Amino acid sequence: MRILSIRRVFEADHSSSSYEFFALGKLTPEQRAAVQKVTGESPRRHLRFHYWGERSIPFEWEEKLLTLGYDILVSESYDWWGVQLSLPHDPALAERLQQYECESDGNGFSLKVAGERMILYFGMQLDYGAAYDEFGEDPFEGLADLFRDLRDELLAGDLGAARAMAETYGGYEDEEMAPAEPLSASAKTLLNVMENY
Repeated sequence: MRILSIRRVFEADHSSSSYEFFALGKLTPEQRAAVQKVTGESPRRHLRFHYWGERSIPFEWEEKLLTLGYDILVSESYDWWGVQLSLPHDPALAERLQQYECESDGNGFSLKVAGERMILYFGMQLDYGAAYDEFGEDPFEGLADLFRDLRDELLAGDLGAARAMAETYGGYEDEEMAPAEPLSASAKTLLNVMENY
């Protein structure tokens, strides 16, 4: 017997849940104090939480931290991935994004308003081969970098990230989406790394 090929891939730990918060800018002293009060952790621009078994992060932490200076949350639980983006609340942008809201077996795209922030949720399952090729061994950092670029595009009015989600996990509504510009390179990467069931 001989080995024909070897391919390195990463695999999610199906018995745990992980959450990584990323702040794109420096936290203010007020934000640092609030983060410490909420989590008991020393505030820094990249916070990690990992839980074994059925335990998970307290539900209210996600929204609180995403309104206290953290811009991106990447989470994984039992092979289900989620990315949340925190943006300044822009009613006009929110109205444009609503056409792309979708849900399929826990995956999809949604948005909610939390005070002066707008939180966008992207739920997905990864094509691990494509994700490894794109991100290497750390999908958390890879997704954070990708969604940092997609966040900038959304703030500039490019809705390709939301459209990529609707193309992958939508398709059950009768209402047609408005015509859109060609997808950016970042949005195409998002399409490529998502598993489409």
